[in-house]
Amino acid sequence: MRRSASSLLAATLASAAFALLAAGNANAQRAQGPVGVAEEAVISGKIIDIDPTSKAVLVQGPRGNVVELVAGDEAKNFGQVRKGDIVTVTRGAALVASLEPLDSKATAMAEQVDRTSRAAEGGKPGVMREITTTVTAEITKIDPAKRLVTFRGPRETLRTVKVEDPAIDLNQIKRGQMAKLVYREVVAITVKAPAAASAN
Repeated sequence: MRRSASSLLAATLASAAFALLAAGNANAQRAQGPVGVAEEAVISGKIIDIDPTSKAVLVQGPRGNVVELVAGDEAKNFGQVRKGDIVTVTRGAALVASLEPLDSKATAMAEQVDRTSRAAEGGKPGVMREITTTVTAEITKIDPAKRLVTFRGPRETLRTVKVEDPAIDLNQIKRGQMAKLVYREVVAITVKAPAAASAN
């Protein structure tokens, strides 16, 4: 099995795992659109190989595609992982906590803060990360009816986020305007035995 320096607990790997497992899956990839659609998405795959030395597992997605995940030294309960176990990656909706229009000369930027919780001792491994992102970006689309806002971040990547708080007035935000957004999302990775996974 090929080794990797990536950690299962890294947010980038969680996103990559979701994208790779979902590749070709019509349920996870509906119509092509902006990255980070503001809705919850779940994808699962089966562990087909385990390397205890490097704490790596090969996970086969719903259409046969395979991705390698490496747990790293910080992972708990790796010894409980078995071939055939089901790995599930859940990406929660990106929900806006605050939205503030800015001067058009504002510079695009982004910073993230995250909190990580892990599975209890003795069971299957798992991790949940709550990621809070503060971004200054250009608003490219507003859908007041659905309470969705799409923006172009500092890396020219489009994101769509959901504004649930009725106190945030979307009429104050205009297309092409710079704005400061704070949004939260949750990424969780769980491992379950096949019988337990099918029971849920």
